[in-house]
Amino acid sequence: MGRIKSAWEIALEKTESIEVDENKIRHNANIDAIRRKAGAYLLSDEDTEESTKTELSKYGKDDLKEALGQTIINSLTLPQTDMGESKKPQRLLFLLSIALPGNVEVENFMNDVLKHMAQYPQHREQMMEQLKSQFEPMLREKEERMRAQYGEAPHLTFENDKECREMANKYLERLQDQYQKTLDDAKEQLKEVFK
Repeated sequence: MGRIKSAWEIALEKTESIEVDENKIRHNANIDAIRRKAGAYLLSDEDTEESTKTELSKYGKDDLKEALGQTIINSLTLPQTDMGESKKPQRLLFLLSIALPGNVEVENFMNDVLKHMAQYPQHREQMMEQLKSQFEPMLREKEERMRAQYGEAPHLTFENDKECREMANKYLERLQDQYQKTLDDAKEQLKEVFK
């Protein structure tokens, strides 16, 4: 009769041929550490450029390029509010200057992308104002019809009328899709730069 192997012995036999790539493990640890530091910098309210630059200078050029590239690309999202007071654009440009030092062409491209992002909340607000003014006569007419039919009518506003909200949502969705497509295209171009 054969000997019965323990689970430990079976596991050891299966893992005998597995090789550990220490360089890959170190590389992945560096990427994670850089991304954490960059993320903390992006979220911080304090001016930590010097300390961030010092901490990141401990890593290799290729690791910085890869990790900061990922962080920058993942941070490019359409803002829901005005970016006027936000430090995010300047912080992204700072991280870009560490990832790709002296690359003016990419910095200019990134500035254009950030300007595009900053326009989105403004255009959305303008569209809402235009829609409100366009729908106002229709709402007053609808109120009159309801008053004639029921004797009295609630005061209809752009916000509380179902038809208006549905139309506005369609227009806003279309606007967001247009901006998002442009932003997605820019992200793809940046991915090529950070390869």
